[in-house]
Amino acid sequence: MQKFDIFEIGSDLFMVVQSDHLLELNTVVLVPVIASERSPALSKLTVDLVINDQPFRVRTHMPLTVEANRLRGLKPVHRATQDEGQRIMDGMSTLLWGF
Repeated sequence: MQKFDIFEIGSDLFMVVQSDHLLELNTVVLVPVIASERSPALSKLTVDLVINDQPFRVRTHMPLTVEANRLRGLKPVHRATQDEGQRIMDGMSTLLWGF
């Protein structure tokens, strides 16, 4: 598991946004990744990306925490690029700090 990995949990997608050096904790911070048509774009808070030629939207304004054991052993379905990851962290900063 690494930061910006996307996992399928049930029928939903979630991205790891927790720093790599903290992934040994018992919990992991995730944000939902949903089909673009299911969610409006929000300036600085959503990030569009493509997974298997399909458009998705990362909702940085909806973080949640899950037990890390739910993800350990799962194979990621996708990993965001460095550019996408930077935009996602910018969205997290907007949520937490307002800029």
